[in-house]
Parts: sequence; C-alpha cells; structure tokens
Amino acid sequence: MDLRAFKYTIEFVFLFTFWGNNNVFAAPHKTDNPLVPYEVKFADITFQLNDVTRYLIQNELKNIQSNKQNIQNQLDKVALFLPVVEPILREQNVPDDFKYLVSYNKYQSSIENNINLEAGVFWCLDKQKAEDVDLLMNNQLDERKHLIAATKGAAMCLKRNYVLYSNWGTTLFSHISDKKVLSLLEVSKKWSGNAYILLDSPAYMAILQFLAYKLAIEKEFPLYKPAVPKVVYEYPYSKGKTLNKISAELKVEPATLSEYNLWLISKNVPDTDCQVLVVVPTSRFNEVRTLAELSRKVGLPSKDLGFPVLKREELVEKSKGVNKGGIFYKINDLKGLQAEMCDAVVNMAYKAGISIEKFVEYNDMKVNDLLHIGQVYYIEKKNVKASVPFHVVREGETLWDISQIYGVKLESLLEYNRLESVQRLQRGRIIWMQTTRPKNKPIEYIEMPDEFAAIEELIGTENDSERLVPIPVKDTIIVKENQALVVNNDKNILVESAPKEIDLNSLPLSQEIRKEQPKNINLPKDVDKKGVQQNDLNEKKQDLKDESVPNTKTIAESSVGKEENKSSIKYVYHTVRKDETLFRISVNYNVSVEQLWKLNNLSSTIIEVGTVLKVKRL
Repeated sequence: MDLRAFKYTIEFVFLFTFWGNNNVFAAPHKTDNPLVPYEVKFADITFQLNDVTRYLIQNELKNIQSNKQNIQNQLDKVALFLPVVEPILREQNVPDDFKYLVSYNKYQSSIENNINLEAGVFWCLDKQKAEDVDLLMNNQLDERKHLIAATKGAAMCLKRNYVLYSNWGTTLFSHISDKKVLSLLEVSKKWSGNAYILLDSPAYMAILQFLAYKLAIEKEFPLYKPAVPKVVYEYPYSKGKTLNKISAELKVEPATLSEYNLWLISKNVPDTDCQVLVVVPTSRFNEVRTLAELSRKVGLPSKDLGFPVLKREELVEKSKGVNKGGIFYKINDLKGLQAEMCDAVVNMAYKAGISIEKFVEYNDMKVNDLLHIGQVYYIEKKNVKASVPFHVVREGETLWDISQIYGVKLESLLEYNRLESVQRLQRGRIIWMQTTRPKNKPIEYIEMPDEFAAIEELIGTENDSERLVPIPVKDTIIVKENQALVVNNDKNILVESAPKEIDLNSLPLSQEIRKEQPKNINLPKDVDKKGVQQNDLNEKKQDLKDESVPNTKTIAESSVGKEENKSSIKYVYHTVRKDETLFRISVNYNVSVEQLWKLNNLSSTIIEVGTVLKVKRL
C-alpha cells in the first residue's frame, strides 16, 4: 500500500472512531456550542476548513465560552473600544473584521508554539511592528499600550502588509504570527491572489485560534448588555500633568485612570500626540467634558500674558420681563458673555439679545463652530487695533486665538501681518497688532527665553521645587545681530524694537541685557531672588558695562559654575549614518528626541551623515 494512502486511512479511522465515541460533530447536545461551518468569511476572502481544523476551532470556541468571567471581560472591552476603533479603520480603508484584534493578545512564535503578548499591548503589536510604523517606545511612554495611537499604527501596518501580499488573509496571518512561520508554510506563494484559502493543518494555529475568538464574540455580543455603559474620552489638556492631578480635576478614580493609561511610564504626560484616556460612565460624560474645559490651559497661563482683561458685570439682559440668563463680562473694555455647558451660537445670541449673524460676526466664527465652556465671547464689535503693538506667538496659538485674546478683528490681524487665512503659527513669531508690517521687512521670530519654555513644560507640575524662580526685572532686551528687541516679562509681548546701535550704559537699570547665543538661551533655574534685590546700583552698572550679562552676581556665578561642571561631564557619542533620523537614534539609545535636540543645541531636524552627536551622559 502507498504510504500516503496508509497515512490518510489512519487519520480517517481516528476521526471516525472519535466521532463515534464522542459524538462531537454528528449530533451535538442541546447544551453544546453550535457547529463551526466549513467556510468562514473574513474581509474579502473565505477560509475553508477540513475536519481536523474545524474540530480545533470548535474546541477553542468551547474553551473560550466555558470561562464566563473571561468572555464577560472581553465583551466589556469590545463594547468600550469599538466606538473608538471602527472610525479609524474606516478612514484607513481596513476591513471591519480586523477590529476584533484590538484586544486580542495571542501570537504564534513558531509552528508548534503560541504565546501571550505583554499585558496592556493592543493589536498584537510586538516591538518590531511598532518600530516599523514609528510608534514611540522609550522611558516616558509606550504607544503600543495607547488605544488610539496603537490603532492608528496597526491600521498602517495592516495596509502595508496588504500592499506586500495583496491578500487580507495573508495580512491577518502575518500580523499574528512570526515571519518565520509564514516562510516555512510558504503562505505568500500559496495564498497570493486566492479568494478561497484552505486551512488544512494545525500549523495555521494563529488563524484558527483568532477565528474561534471572533466567532465567540460575534455570537455573544448581540445579547450583551453592560452593567454600566461606559465611554472613552480623550482628555485634550493632559500635557505636563500627572494622572493624580487629572483624576482630581475630572473627579475620576486614580485606579481607573491608571488601568487605561498603561502607556504612560513617566510621572508627567510628555509632549507627544498621546493624550490621557478617561473611561467614564456615559451618564457622566457631559460632566467630565465640562470639568475638562474648566481645567483647560493653552500654552502659558492667561495671567502671565495679561490679556484678555476681564471684569465681571452684574448685568442680565431682559426682554419683556423675561430673564434670559447668562454670565456677562467686560472683556478688554468690550461687552462679553461666558459660554456655559451645552451653549451654542444660537442660545448665546439669544442671551445677549443680538442676532445670530451679529454674534458670529463679532467673534469671527461660523454658526456651526463649537464653543469652549468657560470662554468669554464678544457681544459687540471688536477693535481695529490692539492696545499693544506686537505679540509673540506661544505654542499652539492661531491668529483667531490672538484676535480673541486682545479683542481685535481677525481681518485686521490678517491685514497687518500680510496673511491670507487663519493658520497655526510658529512659536516665537512676532505678530503686528496695530500697523501693517512693511513689505521690505521680513517676518521676525524671537527665540523665546528658556524660562518661558520651562513654564510651559511645568504646567500642572505638583513638585514646587521644580518650578522656576522668576527674575525680578520688568523688561528683557534680547540682543541679536546688533538689533535689540524689548520684551515685557509681565505680559510676554514684544514692546518695541530698539535702535541698532545700543549704548549699554544708557539703558534703564530695570532692564536686563541678555546676549543671545547662536542656539538656545540657557538661563540658570536657581536664581536667588533675594540676592538680586540686594545688589546695589554700582554693581549693576559695572555688570552691564563690562560683561553685557544678566545684572546679578548670582546669575553670573551660577553660569560660571555650570561652565566648569560642563568641562568635567563625559558623554556617549554617536556618528550619524546614512538614512538615520533623530527619532531612530533616540530609540536606539533609549533617550528622547527632545534630549538630543537640547544636548546638541540643534536648530533643525535635518542631520547630515557624519555628524557626531552627544547622546547622553555616562
């Protein structure tokens, strides 16, 4: 007898005996799970099963459904995550069937072995796949564990593999198993271009187990009702804050916040695209959004800027004796109305006693624009000019933001700065607020002193020892290529442009001279405020005249001490190779891009081959 025929005969006898004794497939008991079909649809392909692989899926399905607590936990996750995941997959044109991978964590490492991935990782993303789609993994965060970042990364990874294999079945297998498995089974060659794929061996265990999981969820989900319906809210103002601070601001349990933010490794939320995810009951969603808006902080706190100038008005608009409600303010000496929860343009106009068209016109908005809870909106025409001549753009500001801050018409700012549309502006750009920038005068930027940047980074920091001590001077003069720019420290605005030829001796003693360095301005954080105030006038004059450095001994001595320390510090160096980027180098050495930027005083993200970079201290 032919050996292959003998093998198939033995298999047939085994299966027949198994069916006869155990009655698994022939006539299931009423309490048994339904039979797995011989064909299972997935995306635009059909997986075909033989008796062996069908039995394996059936057995896996029984194991899943027998653990009631586990299936309940999985259903809870699916119900919570799918509203977030599905829109991203649709946007990226990834088939809907892949959505069940979001909370799936099994991975086929070899023909014989399956493993469970690290806890908290979404989409079966191992480190290699995450690196391929530029997900961040460092000592501050792990984006594989951030629901939104991981979903976007997984969608990109799936699309790339589909371009490579031209088959969604192969794409699925490549995502949940090692490349060596695909190579040994010659999956790419066998499955390429096929709409029907035969799974005839336990070697395809990764797909068999996932199909069982998918069938289990699809069977149970229509009957699933959560004990407490919940929703995922992406908190947009989390940068620089700790989870404890956010939990206090939004009134949520710290343990719950930590459970869904395993991606965060550092104490404070780093400056990346990842925001803290808040899981709350649907009944509290509007409340949490309101609390989030009230805790909103954009760039520097508004009190540091000095604008807008707000004064509460005890005024209630009435019409025919009917109280319309509303909280009124004087904002930059103009009438204003504060947006409250659930407010829209229509009812804001009603409270103010003006037409919708006028409210939209006064605030340079559109009727469908969303309002920010707690923000004061204008209910009369804004000014043509601001009360200050210039403004230095802060992180994330747009021209519309600036127009609202100072009470200036948006069209005026567009005209003054020769702009055609509202756009996100580069940090440090000088915005003209009263007159039009001359054609022959280029756009100017100010390299903002480090104390401003540090304040932005430390917003929400709970450790007071980390906060900077402000230098007790009114104005700062930044000298750049023999041209001085006077910046008002109290309001963080450009006050005037000083003449090119500057007599340092003639400057007021309340002003501080800083000779700007070619790259970043590094000022000591440990300034002794008391020591500064005790310096006499002669010492200030001598410092200004001889050295053109900050007019305090404390600052000068601190700077000297830092220079001496720098000479004794040893660093790890890296020579840039072809096709390397700052991000790739930061990942290889487990440091952040920001550290590389500051350590090497870089002014551009472009680095040339052969450049020697300081990477970190020894």
